[in-house]
Amino acid sequence: MKLILFRHGVALDRDLAILQKIEDANRPLTERGRERSLKMAKHLKSWEDGVDLIVTSPLVRAKQTADILFHVMKSADVSVSSELVPSAPPQAFAQWLKTHAKTAVKILVVGHEPQMSQFASWALAGSEDSFLNLKKSGILCLEFQSLAEISRESAILAWSIQPKLLLK
Repeated sequence: MKLILFRHGVALDRDLAILQKIEDANRPLTERGRERSLKMAKHLKSWEDGVDLIVTSPLVRAKQTADILFHVMKSADVSVSSELVPSAPPQAFAQWLKTHAKTAVKILVVGHEPQMSQFASWALAGSEDSFLNLKKSGILCLEFQSLAEISRESAILAWSIQPKLLLK
């Protein structure tokens, strides 16, 4: 089973959002964020032909990124998981996957830092102290034996692509 982690694109700056009285959860992608996410989504499509499910954080910038991915990947379904907010522990999302994605083989996950890197570090090495740093619009692919097997130290790192390597 593959779990492809995709960090949301560049969003409206926090300070600008405060000035505009926009809550953090409602910060939208910038034009640059949309463009970079689209380019990375097209690269992803060339490596992974389709996914069974896209799961996104409920925050606006992640949902907008998931929408871009949905249109490029032609995924059958998009789900929202509150277990993908930045402060959620890795175990919460692992449990969500076991409960809500029972038949999926390839899942594309759209979320935030530090949660994405913490989840990957937990699944790879058993530590919630992240040793990874997924940049905005960055992609990381984890492989598991099955959804039922998702736990600490149960993943293999298949590949990781940071946007600066592809987007010049």
